[in-house]
Amino acid sequence: MKKYFTIGLLFLLLQVASVIYSKTISEKFFCWAPYDQHSYYETFVVINNKTLTLEEIEKRYHYKPKGWEPRSIYNIFNMINQYESTYGKNDNASVKVKYAINGHNEQLWVLKH
Repeated sequence: MKKYFTIGLLFLLLQVASVIYSKTISEKFFCWAPYDQHSYYETFVVINNKTLTLEEIEKRYHYKPKGWEPRSIYNIFNMINQYESTYGKNDNASVKVKYAINGHNEQLWVLKH
């Protein structure tokens, strides 16, 4: 019986630790309520002085370049950053994302190389 109590207590402590950890990071991949943030965003990409169209941006990142994101906006930033640091690292792309979280003031995220 003591063995089951210990396993149950360990499980609950891991849950509490996960919740506390999730509150300290910007990404919300494994939170209990990952859809607590709604962001409107628009992505702009320039490569070799050519501004990519929305269709070209969607093809590049395999994700919609403009619209509503129900998850954390940092998911979009991470996706772009991952692509640009791997497949697109030699393209020297200039990427900017205009976004507003939960209807607040518009902000600008710029990819840092």
